Amino acid sequence: MLVNWKVEYCNKAPKGKQPPDYCVQGKPYWFYRYFEGDTEVDVADVHTFPWLEHFEKEILRFYVIQTLRILLRLNRYDLIVSHGMQSGVVLSFIRRFWKTRAKHVVFDIGAFNSAAEDGAALKLMQFASKSLDGVIYHTESQAEYYRKCFPWIVGKSRYIPFGTDTDFFAWMPERGTGETEGTYILCVGYAKRDWDTLTEAFERICADHDVTLRFVGKPDYVSGNPKVECLGFMPVDELIEQIRGALFGVVPLEDFNYSFGQMTLLQQMALGKAVIAADVPSMRGYVRDGETALLYPPKDSSKLAAQLERLLDDKALRDRMGKQAAESVRETYNERNMAAQAEDFFRRIV
Repeated sequence: MLVNWKVEYCNKAPKGKQPPDYCVQGKPYWFYRYFEGDTEVDVADVHTFPWLEHFEKEILRFYVIQTLRILLRLNRYDLIVSHGMQSGVVLSFIRRFWKTRAKHVVFDIGAFNSAAEDGAALKLMQFASKSLDGVIYHTESQAEYYRKCFPWIVGKSRYIPFGTDTDFFAWMPERGTGETEGTYILCVGYAKRDWDTLTEAFERICADHDVTLRFVGKPDYVSGNPKVECLGFMPVDELIEQIRGALFGVVPLEDFNYSFGQMTLLQQMALGKAVIAADVPSMRGYVRDGETALLYPPKDSSKLAAQLERLLDDKALRDRMGKQAAESVRETYNERNMAAQAEDFFRRIV
């Protein structure tokens, strides 16, 4: 498995990290621990020299060294799984000219190139994608994009909902939702969040409520409002406590046709928190408006302000929605279900 982040390779699970971010020697990696069959998985991350890591991530926007490290070992494997085309494009190009014993599947998180419908990058992705044996996507509307720009992969692709770790992000019914509530609304995210719309909506209602807005992951955001707090990156165990202590969460996204924000959404839902989310493709299918979350039109600060007011004024709604959200994750949007569907897809391909 080629992942587009850095992984800690260790002998026991480290504190403060969740399973995608570490690989324990002799133990199944991430969601593979739920596979029923006997599956051996090697994990190759993107680590290299710091300057080269920066060049690949920020300038190239895809990873070369990662693939070169495993190139001479490809015939050891039945399947190569790339998480994101950033970690799949080099191998896809190579396989257009050199067929490998290993099949190749991509978790297409970013709709190949942010769902672009023209340009040189699209042409390159179209060329590379013709070598793929399978594509998994987490946002249903990506299927429309494939039909339009990548019709040859439609029959090779499968929608599999993203799932979060319900052991790690566990709701505790005995604690309820209200017992741990503080006096802040929480927004978690390190990129691609519409902080401005959320801040504008919050400023419409904050004078009438003793509440603050807390950003986690955006320490450099400046609002000018003393009721807006900005925190940086924190270990996941600290993040869990931030979520538990919030009145509710907000996932303010812009309207893009690819997968982003789903992990943040589902982690908060799994912990029994009510969430307000933008009504964008990556959120649809994961929530039921008014039942497991509240939706608002993206970029619409007045509608978002109304939803903030609604949850602030109705503790019973917060509690009911948080409970229903946690149940939906336990029943549907969890790693066990994601793993079962991925295993079936992988085995059909190999």
